[in-house]
Amino acid sequence: MNYTWKISKLGLTDKLGTDDVLLENAIVNIKWKRIATDADGIKTSYVGNTSLDAEMASSDFIALNDVTAENVTSWLEAALTAAGVENVDRKLVAKVERKRLRNISPSW
Repeated sequence: MNYTWKISKLGLTDKLGTDDVLLENAIVNIKWKRIATDADGIKTSYVGNTSLDAEMASSDFIALNDVTAENVTSWLEAALTAAGVENVDRKLVAKVERKRLRNISPSW
């Protein structure tokens, strides 16, 4: 199974850092989609919304214009924890398996 992240929206706010420096446009929420594709090309997705703890020192802050998809993905995975990502992946596997089922309408 191949898994990918798609970040759809970022929630922003201005916050004071732990050193009382204003952090403008701090990312505090991520709306995302986790996409699973199996070897046969069956694709499904799971949508989520994750809040981030934006408590940090200004020295660790990345300005919005400098944030990359890799930054956001790493923050998302840290916020979800490995167990949370595994839980989403289990749900995706189940959805792929449901898509494998063939349905017919009986003639009777």
